[in-house]
Amino acid sequence: MPAWSSARRRLRRGRAEPEVLSFPVHPLRELRPPYHLMRAVWRRAFRSHRPSDLPFAEAVRGRTWACTDLGAFPRPLPEFPGVDGVVIMEDRDPRFFLSYRGYAPDAETGLNRHGPLRAWSTQQDLRVLVEQLRAQGIAVAIGCWNYGGWWVHRRPRWLRDHPELAHLPFSTQLTPFVRLRREGITYAEYIAQQYARLCGDFAFDGLMLGDGFCGFGGLWDPDLYRGQEAEVPRWTEFYRVVAAAVHLTRGVLLAYDLMGFPSAEAREHGVDYRALADAGLDILVYQSYPQAWGGFWLETYRSRFDLAANVANLGTVASALAGQPAQLFYTVELGDSVERWRAEADATREQMARLDPLAPGRFLVWANDLFARRGVLPAEGEAQTGAAVSRAGGR
Repeated sequence: MPAWSSARRRLRRGRAEPEVLSFPVHPLRELRPPYHLMRAVWRRAFRSHRPSDLPFAEAVRGRTWACTDLGAFPRPLPEFPGVDGVVIMEDRDPRFFLSYRGYAPDAETGLNRHGPLRAWSTQQDLRVLVEQLRAQGIAVAIGCWNYGGWWVHRRPRWLRDHPELAHLPFSTQLTPFVRLRREGITYAEYIAQQYARLCGDFAFDGLMLGDGFCGFGGLWDPDLYRGQEAEVPRWTEFYRVVAAAVHLTRGVLLAYDLMGFPSAEAREHGVDYRALADAGLDILVYQSYPQAWGGFWLETYRSRFDLAANVANLGTVASALAGQPAQLFYTVELGDSVERWRAEADATREQMARLDPLAPGRFLVWANDLFARRGVLPAEGEAQTGAAVSRAGGR
């Protein structure tokens, strides 16, 4: 019997969530037109990706994990000194994590949407990469977002086969508290089951719950889902189910926080960080995006997402976790080749200087270009542009 079966029994005895699960109906705030998103989408359409030129030695300092995909890694694999762990992250429209059924060596994983390289792509490649990274003493976690599709593009097949995982209103976030009709289990139980299957085939060291797996929020309006305190027990039980499966494999459970909010505001959106730590969360990653959100996606709300707000908010999250074994990391901005927000190196240096004293660990987002440059000759590696890395890696 799986280790998370006790959590399942709690669900069925009515001690947590009801047997039939659905998103609770709460009055939403008056919806504002998302002019900030319109501007960001327009800018994105006319800009190319420009990698950060922050050197590896500056980004990797102290306890460091990195958000990557398979496109980050040259072949043969170079050394990544000082890196404690990497998350192979599948972001929006997760396909691999949700639909994985069993090891097929030659099957494409689709886990290289962001990085500049194409040296690792199949399931056999993934298995070898995990083995080689672990040989360097680097933990490897798999991760995905709880986002699926949008008005302008088609949902992945697995999500189309599970219409009960509907979008929240005015969001790409998927409804988390549902029972999957085909499988006859809750969504949380399915995620636990999928991690156990993937860990058995690829020897992962943990799981990261990405965007959409921590309370209710969104870029349309950060305050749209305020007033969800009643959902704290359900999110806490969600984490308890998933954590039990991860810990059964002696793995680590990581999760993004809710949009860099202060801890009290996160609770208003459905999550209590201290309760999540009690439920088994091992690493909480505070999302600090003064350039990505304050300067690009959420300009209308700049003062709530700039560096000064990050300093104030991160302090409240640290206080919420005080005395708990859960570790607190924060995101270091390096840029995003898909969303095309850019991270200026000097601004990232200021971010690290201000936030290092508040959290014991850094989480590099995204580290693909930074890692890809490790495959270039050391004498010129840190000076390589993204275009040079792409030519060297055969993108």
